[in-house]
Amino acid sequence: MNDFAGKVVLIETMAQWCPNCIFQQAENRNLRKLLASPADLILVSLDVDTHEDAPTLKKYMDDFGFDWFFAVTPLQVARALGNLYSAEYLNPPLDPMLVIDRAGNVHQLPYGPKSADALKSTVAPYLQP
Repeated sequence: MNDFAGKVVLIETMAQWCPNCIFQQAENRNLRKLLASPADLILVSLDVDTHEDAPTLKKYMDDFGFDWFFAVTPLQVARALGNLYSAEYLNPPLDPMLVIDRAGNVHQLPYGPKSADALKSTVAPYLQP
């Protein structure tokens, strides 16, 4: 995450088996289109299912054409997310998401699916120089 200092980071927790996650990721892709893929907006999808691995995650990304940062979340990171923000961040069907602003402040988004337009309204103020 230190590589993204000074940028706006949109983080979602997900699992490959989660239909809500696929919907949300399609909306994340639409968000990038709406904002013309700004270089200072970083999308990160964290797979929090401990039964999934990097090779299957790579196939998932390729199958759906997702081209942003995906990672299998190590157990200690998943626990930290749950402890810092709530256990719901380990329940992918709730569509939990966080925005980290340029100053490193973390903002929790409401649970549930978020349209690209709603995400744009959320992140646009943080993208202002």
